[in-house]
Amino acid sequence: MLIKKITAFFSKKHRSEGAGSVFSQNLQKSRYKSSHLASGQRKKSLLEKWSFLRRRRGAIGNGVLGQEKSGNFLFLLKLSLLSGGVLTGAYFLFMGPMQSLYGNWRYFRIHEIEISGCRTIRSDDLKKYAGLSYEMNMLTLDPKAISIRLSSHPWVKSATVKRVWPDSLEVSVREHRPRALVVCGTERNFSYVNNGASVFVQVHPGQELDYPVITGIEPTATEQEKKKMLDAANLFLKLAEQNNPNLPAQNISEVHFTNKGDMVVYLVEHPFPIYFGSDEIKKKFSQLWRVLEVLYHKRKGKAKIEDVAYIRMDYQTNKVLVATNHAG
Repeated sequence: MLIKKITAFFSKKHRSEGAGSVFSQNLQKSRYKSSHLASGQRKKSLLEKWSFLRRRRGAIGNGVLGQEKSGNFLFLLKLSLLSGGVLTGAYFLFMGPMQSLYGNWRYFRIHEIEISGCRTIRSDDLKKYAGLSYEMNMLTLDPKAISIRLSSHPWVKSATVKRVWPDSLEVSVREHRPRALVVCGTERNFSYVNNGASVFVQVHPGQELDYPVITGIEPTATEQEKKKMLDAANLFLKLAEQNNPNLPAQNISEVHFTNKGDMVVYLVEHPFPIYFGSDEIKKKFSQLWRVLEVLYHKRKGKAKIEDVAYIRMDYQTNKVLVATNHAG
C-alpha cells in the first residue's frame, strides 16, 4: 500500500511539470512577460542598474563621437580638395599654359588707362615711354615690370601700377620736385636739383627756370665734395622755404661755392654777398634772418639794407659782421 502511494505521488508530480512546461510554451507564444503575471521576478540592485546605464551611455557616446570625427574628417577632406582645385585653376588661368589661350581674347584687353601724379610730364608722353597701349591684355601684362620702366624716366621718382578688374589699369607716379638749378659738367649746362639734393635731369629749352641757381661746383671736384656742397645748398634752400618774411625762398638768387668749398648767398633784390662758410648752416640761417629784420627797418642812425656792402656770417663765433659802403 505504501509503495502504491509513493508511486502515485511521483506520477502526479511528473504530470504537473509537463503541464507547467506546456503553459510556459503557451505563455511565450502569447508574448506575455513574466512581470505581467506578477511572478515575483528578482529585482536588480541599484548597483547593477547604475553599471548597466554607464555601459549603455559609453557605447552610445563612442558611437556619436565616432560619427562626429568621421564627419569632420570628410568635411576637411572635401574643403582641401576644393581649395586645391581652385588654386590649380587659378594657376593655369593666370600663370600656366592657359594664359596664352585666354591672353588672346579681346575680352581681357585694357579699355581704360588712368595716370595720376603728373605735374611736369604729360600723361600721354608717359604712356608712350612705358609702352602702355589699349592692345595690352589684363592677364599677360606685368605691373611690376611696368612700374620699373616708368621709374627709369628722368622725371619719375617712383611709380605704382595696379590692375582694376575687369578692364582698367591704374598708374600712380611721383615726380621729382625741383628745388634749384645747378651749373655743372664741362659744358656748364643747367640741370635740376631735387629736394633730396640730387641732380636728376638736364634743363631743356622751354622748361621752367625760376629757381635759385647753385654755382661754383667744378667738374674736377670729387663725388664726395659735390655731395657735400649740394647738401649744404639744399639745406639752406629748404630753410628758406619756411617763408620767413625777411628771407623767403623767392628772394634767393644764387648759392655759390668758392674754391675752398665755402658757401656764399646772393639775394634777388640786393647784390651784396652773404658769406656763410662751410658749416653750421641752420644756426647761421637763423642769425641771418634776424640781421635782415633789423636792416629792413629804416631806423635813424642805423644801417639800411641799401647801404650794406657784404655780410659775414663766419666772422667770429656767434658774431656777424655787416659791412657798409660808407660810414653811417
